[in-house]
Amino acid sequence: MKQYQIKLNQLDRELNYLPLHRQVNIINNIIANIQQKKILPKSPNSLGFLPDSLDIMIDNIGNKDKVQEANNLLNNFRSFLSREYGVWSLPNLETARLIKQEYHVKSSLEIMAGNAYWSKALSQVGIKATASDSFSWAKSSTTGEAPIFATENLDALSAIKKHPEVDLIICSWAPNFGEDDLKILDLYRSLDHQPVLLFIGEKNGATNSTYFWQKAKCRTNTKINRSFQSFDFINEKVFEIK
Repeated sequence: MKQYQIKLNQLDRELNYLPLHRQVNIINNIIANIQQKKILPKSPNSLGFLPDSLDIMIDNIGNKDKVQEANNLLNNFRSFLSREYGVWSLPNLETARLIKQEYHVKSSLEIMAGNAYWSKALSQVGIKATASDSFSWAKSSTTGEAPIFATENLDALSAIKKHPEVDLIICSWAPNFGEDDLKILDLYRSLDHQPVLLFIGEKNGATNSTYFWQKAKCRTNTKINRSFQSFDFINEKVFEIK
């Protein structure tokens, strides 16, 4: 068990507060699934306490410092996942099925796939999935260090050119610096056959470059995003890009 999880469970026992206990159980379950290289069946409930709920918790428990420490750990769960497991986004099978149904997907290409969790999710719902990554991040982080799905060693542009046959191109948590996402968009718009292009992340926030969001034409599918509620303060969504 990692230090983050040890500390969170210790605080859970000390504070003995049911709403906190429920959230700690969610985190323990997510970590167990990741360690077993499993995809979550559904999107997890939101983590962390908003100010009003936090005040109620402090009133009930009385230990303000430890309550705030526990809440900080809850709010930093995504950071922990990215640091320890190279996981920035948590795919789930319900969302993967809806992507398949709503966009009539039979084959997919994940670009900049990292540890390829989305490809595994899509594969498990019956899509012929291909994952690709240049593994440049693996030199300095756990992203791409241990893919859970067979991954081709290709940068995004090369992968798109190699796989013109797919129905879906998907990219999760593209970096919010550089111009790789713009180059992907430009190449995509030049294709004779344009598959569905999905980017998963936070618009004008944690993912993708500023210029990408300015240039991209975005829309969201209500049904898909209802199944993919962000588990923290980051407004993560599935965006269809044109």
